[in-house]
Amino acid sequence: MAREPTDLPEPVAAAAAVWIVEDEPAAAALAADLCALNGTLAYVYRDAQLFLDALRSESRPAVLVLDWRLERGLSAPLFMAARHREPALPVVFWTGTAAHALPQMIQQDPRARVVDKADGTAAFESALRWALDQAGIGPPARPSKAQR
Repeated sequence: MAREPTDLPEPVAAAAAVWIVEDEPAAAALAADLCALNGTLAYVYRDAQLFLDALRSESRPAVLVLDWRLERGLSAPLFMAARHREPALPVVFWTGTAAHALPQMIQQDPRARVVDKADGTAAFESALRWALDQAGIGPPARPSKAQR
């Protein structure tokens, strides 16, 4: 279903960065597009080492989007590295794996959400909004009538 202009979400704070770790080019591009549509800056890491380097050297993202089924089974170590470095970082697992099949450390993490790619873009956008809310980043306040 196409969105009408009035259905577009409010942009979030300009500094809201979403880091996406996804090794499938099409999925990475779609996630980045959905982030942009929701007013965030998307940074895609298709290489685990580049993500780890960024995690060590750059400022913290507002949200991490991680594919559970990365090549070479790197998802769990990347999640643990992110959790160690930034314990409060909201993480969205956007994956083709059912939530119940993921490790308990993820299922029980209150700062993580699992979204099945088969559930479509609305589910991803909902999880992204949840994560941004967890990070304390929401849509900017609308100007009052007196300010217009």
